[in-house]
Amino acid sequence: MNYKKINRAKIIHISLSIAIGVLIAWFLLSKIELKDIPKAIASIPVYGLVIAFCLYTTSVFFKAIRFKIILRNGISFWQISKIVSLYMFFANVLPMRAGELSYMYLLKKQANTPGTKSFASLITGAIADAFIVFIAMIFVAWHLRYEIINRSYEISVSDLFSSLFQKLINSKLLMIIIILALTLIISVILFKLKSYGQKLSKLLLLTKEKIIEIFKELSYISFDLRFLGIVIFSILIILLRFGTQWVIVRSMNLEINIWQFLFAILFGVLFSLLPIHGPAGFGTVEAPYVLALTYLNVPNKDAIISGFSLHIIIMLFCIILGIYGAVGLWAYGLKIKD
Repeated sequence: MNYKKINRAKIIHISLSIAIGVLIAWFLLSKIELKDIPKAIASIPVYGLVIAFCLYTTSVFFKAIRFKIILRNGISFWQISKIVSLYMFFANVLPMRAGELSYMYLLKKQANTPGTKSFASLITGAIADAFIVFIAMIFVAWHLRYEIINRSYEISVSDLFSSLFQKLINSKLLMIIIILALTLIISVILFKLKSYGQKLSKLLLLTKEKIIEIFKELSYISFDLRFLGIVIFSILIILLRFGTQWVIVRSMNLEINIWQFLFAILFGVLFSLLPIHGPAGFGTVEAPYVLALTYLNVPNKDAIISGFSLHIIIMLFCIILGIYGAVGLWAYGLKIKD
């Protein structure tokens, strides 16, 4: 019975996140012609896509090296690279950050790594990424400080924002999105309270034990060469990720400069912390990116086209790497059996 309730709650949460994404995607796509997106993708030179894919693949392999440094176990680079490749696929496809579970599951199955250890490695990587992104956001915002300040006085008359507000009011879409978002948040809270309310003491005890185990894993990180390796690879991962996306956007010959692009990407990263992304994140990923670009006076059309085109191409990269990871782990399993 409990499993049925859990499954029902998950279905509700995922359905609401999908509905929110669909509504946002519908509004954004209504501002352009759908044919503009495949046209923009087709305009990218083949060498541009090859360069972008190489940069993205390198970032994934560097992430695998970073996890290997953090985990401190005997797992080989090639094995963890396949795990991370498959994890990146699930992280981009599954809703509400559920892809993180695939990393823990694969490490447990492939390398017999305890869940607390794999979770601690995720936390360590996330902290490193968040710190670098925060520093980058400060740097980019400082560079754009005059444009941001001047734009703040004009935001009320922004074409996109006024159009969005008018369209939401006229179609009652605003009320629908608010109700769906609130329902999603409240249902998550109520589900957690109902699921654990009767076993609160046991849950707190278990949580305390897990937190202690996780902090124990984190305590192994000290200011040494290993720490330096984590920092260096974290910086390289972020740079390669931005490089991948910039090569794609730049190749589409849109009216977006690199500073506007960096501001939009970083704003999108901050927005991604909210657990509202549906499967593949379409709509909810583009929304903060488009809003950030239009805030900086980028044409609505260019912002929307680049957002969806970029998302589609990155998803294709993830699928290719996901296939590599799945086939590699399958072949590794056959080798072990032999």
